[in-house]
Amino acid sequence: MKPVPFEYVAVKSVNEAITALEKYGDNTVIIAGGQSLMQEMNLRQARPSCLVDINGITDLDYIEETGDAIKIGALTRHRTVEKSEIVKRNCPLLQEAVTHIAHFQIRNRGTIGGSLRQNPPGAEYGVVARVLNAQFVIAGPDGKRVLSGEEFFVSHFKTAVKQNEIIVEIIFPKLTKETGYGFLEVTRRHGHIPIVSAAATLQLNEDDTVKDAQVALGNVSPQGVPYKVQSVSQLIGKPFTQEILDQLANDIKNEVNPDPEADAKAGYTLQLSRIMGRRVSEISSAEYRKEASSVLSIRALQKAYQQIKGTFQ
Repeated sequence: MKPVPFEYVAVKSVNEAITALEKYGDNTVIIAGGQSLMQEMNLRQARPSCLVDINGITDLDYIEETGDAIKIGALTRHRTVEKSEIVKRNCPLLQEAVTHIAHFQIRNRGTIGGSLRQNPPGAEYGVVARVLNAQFVIAGPDGKRVLSGEEFFVSHFKTAVKQNEIIVEIIFPKLTKETGYGFLEVTRRHGHIPIVSAAATLQLNEDDTVKDAQVALGNVSPQGVPYKVQSVSQLIGKPFTQEILDQLANDIKNEVNPDPEADAKAGYTLQLSRIMGRRVSEISSAEYRKEASSVLSIRALQKAYQQIKGTFQ
């Protein structure tokens, strides 16, 4: 199929993009990598009246290191993030997550801003942004504003970016050398949209008790946003033991509330069985995601712990 007719405008600055978005109206869409948008247009799932091409805004293609954070321009390609020494040195969790995005051909073209703006359930950037409390810089007719992840993600394929605004930068805090991290996801096959994704960070005190622990999950919230796990706070001040992790696993299953209509069927229990090391019974879509959320959260935390202790394999 082919898309419906549309107007096309190429811009070379953020101000030009904002002007075009206002001029051409509510059905105007920004195109950067176009890896998802063009497919949706060809299937006529999306019917924009005008495309504003921002690939000429070279100022939005960068990765910079600041005192306690790294700043990534919205037009930066996935592959650039994946290969960046700045990201590898300061935010390796982000780099690990990027390797799970689709396939390298798509990573060569897709952009971090485009992926976050689309906000598909389970997407890797969103989960990492939530677990690290990243910030989003948005530009519009009234200037720039900065949003937290909690403010930025609204619902399935929807963010707080207004029609006449554009994402210009994402700010990720640096991970300290004392911070372990882990990223895992369950997919039908490598490169597909995650059924469930999980990102975790962990810090330990000198007595080996937990100083800080954070977990975020993708594709388990009924609102379709990356979900920050609350029950993981029970680890603070406690030793990192299997008994405590078993209790946390059960609490995570009780905490998450996946959409029962989401597309994860019981047939995917094979992947989860491999992760758990045991067979998982045939279960419903929502129960599957609950089980996967629990398993991936604990495994990601264990991975973070192994990194801190120097036993990661």
